[in-house]
Amino acid sequence: RVPAIDGDAAIAAAGVVVALVAAGVVASRSAGNKDGSNRRRATSIPGATPNLRTTGAFDDTRGRNYLIAPPPLFPLVPAFARRTFRYEVDPGRVWFFEQKQGIGLGLNVSVNVRMTVVKLRSGGLWVHAPIAPTDECVALLKELDAPVEHVVLPTTLFEHKIFVGPFQRKFPDATCYVAPDQWSWPVNLPPTFFGIFKDGVLGVDTPPWADEFEYELLTPPALGVASYVAFSECAFFHKDTKTLLVTDAVVYVSDNVPDAIPDRDLLESGDDDSFTIGALKLLNLFDIRDKARSRTRTSADMNVDERLKLGWQRNALQALYFGPSNLLDPDESWAQITNRMIVAPVVSTLVYENVPLEVQRWAQRVGRWNFTRVVPCHFDAPIKAGPREWNAAFGFLPTSRPPDVDEDSDTRFGGKNKNSRVGYYPDEDMVLLRGVGDFLLRMGVIFTDETRPKVSGITGAGRPGGRK
Repeated sequence: RVPAIDGDAAIAAAGVVVALVAAGVVASRSAGNKDGSNRRRATSIPGATPNLRTTGAFDDTRGRNYLIAPPPLFPLVPAFARRTFRYEVDPGRVWFFEQKQGIGLGLNVSVNVRMTVVKLRSGGLWVHAPIAPTDECVALLKELDAPVEHVVLPTTLFEHKIFVGPFQRKFPDATCYVAPDQWSWPVNLPPTFFGIFKDGVLGVDTPPWADEFEYELLTPPALGVASYVAFSECAFFHKDTKTLLVTDAVVYVSDNVPDAIPDRDLLESGDDDSFTIGALKLLNLFDIRDKARSRTRTSADMNVDERLKLGWQRNALQALYFGPSNLLDPDESWAQITNRMIVAPVVSTLVYENVPLEVQRWAQRVGRWNFTRVVPCHFDAPIKAGPREWNAAFGFLPTSRPPDVDEDSDTRFGGKNKNSRVGYYPDEDMVLLRGVGDFLLRMGVIFTDETRPKVSGITGAGRPGGRK
């Protein structure tokens, strides 16, 4: 185990570099139609629990080309083509559409991004968090033989917002409702700059689908970087199917590999000579050089299935932690984080634990709904879970750090934390991520109550939200 990073500015800075190129949701290097994913063509991805999904549908005859414009400040990938898989969750009622998505620069860390489509009582479709509207995606959606009536942008995060405008252009008759406090950085541009022409703002305007969905807004104060940068999210409760839809609030990670991630990516991640492993050896984080020398079995000794499994574990753990304690042999880290609904460590450390009271209140409001399953935008879904499991997922707040952390001097926590769940995350796997968070706090990139601008540029920042 390595020493605490916050005592070593050089290692913390290295962690920030990892954060800047790996943060967001995902990262990846490859794109295109010939992506090496044929070994798992149209295989099913079982649900996280007994809520099973059907086999994924795709259409090789349709175009997958997609160019993001204007180009983002960070390299969102795949850059030129995205394959789409459709899953029928409830026959004739609920579908998932999934693509691969990430932030590039060679780390080859990729996860799935999910758009959920619900057929309303009117017979029209309600679309949550649109993905890239490639010809294939649009064709798979039109095969449902129902008009797209409503589009919803449930967050302020760029990787979900960027596709809403192009999606609207494919379905111009659909209404569009967006989460409040939309922003862009370094220049704070209006949603119309991204082609998003909203019909209403959630929490301000009453949407036409309000009789079928309730929703709760998380609108905390400015998180950092600038006075207008906030991490906002809207949770939706579909009454008829008792489904809770969220964006990044929770995840459920398991051995189920999303179809959208090609085998080529997994085999590369499972290679001990990959770029990421090489970078870790260069920095010698977590004493990885000694661990490499002491290994008796390497990726070169594994068969294809073993490398695929190892690649998925490394892939997912990097997306969750940036860097777990042992990326070479991650079985122990994998066992401690999988097969349970949790808040992703990166979301908790860099967002929720910096505005814990607002998140707690939001989670409590959401937990009053009588839902029986949860659908996030990444990793496994649907998750068979209700209010009890949801409340447990947020039980670590105000902090996931061990009790020996001096929280009395940390204004994020409002005093000594008496409710922290010891062991919610493996502390040895959180060293790098917490070091990144501490460094960003010290540098003023993430705000505290003292450093947060007193006059925020966010409309309605910090408002408690309300059931709709």
